[in-house]
Amino acid sequence: MAIKRRGFLAGVGAGAGMAAVGPFFHVRPARADKGELVVVSWGGDYDDALRELVGEPYAKATGIKVKFDTPPENAKVKAMVEAKNVSWDILLTDIPAVLSLAKDKLLEPLDYGALDKKLVEAIPAGLRHPYAVGQRIYAFNIVYNTKAFPKGKHPTTWADVWDAKKFPGGRTFNFRGGIAPQLEIALIADGVAMDKVYPLDVERAWKSMDRLKPIVSKWYVSHAEAIQLIAAGEAVVGCTIGSRATSARKAGGAVDVDYNQGKVSPDNWCLVKDSANKKVALDFINFALDPKRQAEVSKRVPYGPSNKDAFAHLTPAEAADLNTAPDNIKKQFWWDVAWWGTPGADGKTERDRQAERYAQWMVKG
Repeated sequence: MAIKRRGFLAGVGAGAGMAAVGPFFHVRPARADKGELVVVSWGGDYDDALRELVGEPYAKATGIKVKFDTPPENAKVKAMVEAKNVSWDILLTDIPAVLSLAKDKLLEPLDYGALDKKLVEAIPAGLRHPYAVGQRIYAFNIVYNTKAFPKGKHPTTWADVWDAKKFPGGRTFNFRGGIAPQLEIALIADGVAMDKVYPLDVERAWKSMDRLKPIVSKWYVSHAEAIQLIAAGEAVVGCTIGSRATSARKAGGAVDVDYNQGKVSPDNWCLVKDSANKKVALDFINFALDPKRQAEVSKRVPYGPSNKDAFAHLTPAEAADLNTAPDNIKKQFWWDVAWWGTPGADGKTERDRQAERYAQWMVKG
């Protein structure tokens, strides 16, 4: 899986470099310090798959109960650490959250020496952060209604999505308070090559967003809503998580995904500061990164596995539905979260600035 990542490690903690990778261990106590390990993710089908295919087998193998909680909100982590009452052990969250948590000293550095060297080497270097390691890969993709656009006649580029004359019908894009706009996608729609997107030409991107605004029939507040809108034909095409479209298609929904020009990013395992179960938490992460287990989870819920060896346990048809499959990943680009997440002289990140601008832009005529 050829992945080119600019600036991924340029965020918090990059200067610390990677810990030496050595032999891994397997913890086999009858109980963790609290009798259980608490894993916090985003809920939904993926958590169900994690619980059944990773959590329950781990509990059976070790005798350690694995409890799942949701959602992994930064504010709750901060409150726990400051109160010295940490009940969460492991988070599965996106890299902007990781950077923010690490900056605020709310995470433990990840001890790569406690993980299986072979597993670590099978995960692209860009997904190995000093405070987190990639588990699942998601992407913002072109998702379309298959009744409005039969396969092969659907929008295949972001320029097509912006072109309501050639591809008539409403669009849907994400908006809710604090969420950054899809400026990379706006630039690509305006003719910028994927490998030339960063650093973002912000003003050019907003001019492109101005052209999109009149054809958006609804701004969605969740990816589930986006899929519902597109499947029902209330919007015929949009920008949302492609994996969700694949799941909906398999369930009989009138939606599909095109991977071309997708914006790819990982959700990552990280350790909460002052967790009482650090060693067990690392052993659980090691267990979850196993390629066969990742393959089984991806069969159930089609997010891309971070471990490239997982594809040895997938059929070509199963792999074709995953964004990190070799034929799909080469069509996409990696979200440069360092550009979005690095604080400026005023302490604000581009994520802060552009989210504020997005809110103001939405209320304009």
